[in-house]
Amino acid sequence: MSIIKTENICKSFGNLEVLKNVSLTVEPGEVVVIIGPSGAGKSTYLRCLNRLEKSTSGKIWIDDQLFEDRANGHNQVHHTAKERAAVLLEMGMVFQRFNLFPHKTALENVMLAPLAVKHVPEKEAREKATALLQRVGLGDKMDAYPSKLSGGQQQRVAIARALAMEPKIMLFDEPTSALDPELVGDVLNVMKQLAEDGMTMLVVTHEMGFAREVADRVIFMYDGAVLEEGRPEEIFSNPKHERTRQFLQSVL
Repeated sequence: MSIIKTENICKSFGNLEVLKNVSLTVEPGEVVVIIGPSGAGKSTYLRCLNRLEKSTSGKIWIDDQLFEDRANGHNQVHHTAKERAAVLLEMGMVFQRFNLFPHKTALENVMLAPLAVKHVPEKEAREKATALLQRVGLGDKMDAYPSKLSGGQQQRVAIARALAMEPKIMLFDEPTSALDPELVGDVLNVMKQLAEDGMTMLVVTHEMGFAREVADRVIFMYDGAVLEEGRPEEIFSNPKHERTRQFLQSVL
């Protein structure tokens, strides 16, 4: 049973076709890493999964439940707002930018969604947020405001915030691309630990070392389509497609 499955996802912005029949599955506990040049449609694909963008056509299953069946921009599957929200809450998302509330501490940022969305009691939310910040190595920064944290620390708070909603799958959209190079390692280490703990992850990244070391499967996207996929050793050591070879030669 796939936790995410998409079939022929297309997305256009006006006359610009950004996604072209993207079909992909993610199994429970699997780490799938999407690589490819800028403009390949990687981030747009993630944003279609959690409805930050609406696909033009195609089908999306979340946790084996048909969530979207779009044709000409219209969804043929009808959910109540509550049903739709319940499905979307199964996916945590970490963005390039951290999007923390600047007037709230690290602890308050992580507590906020469980309190506001799930109506978790404050004591329980505080205990969980504390444990999550310790898990991402920020047990000593709970009372710090975002302006007092490095970019890498802010991104780790953002990861803890996403985990606080107890998602079944974590989506990462180039989570290290806005960081100074020396701060990237701490964030990748947290992601590696999540993978080791069995978290299902779909990751868009330019960090080839992470893809090679942590991914169960690597997807190469180019010009809005999936050009190649396979195990990391297959993609990195013996890519079948010439465009994949060109891309890897340019980034490695």
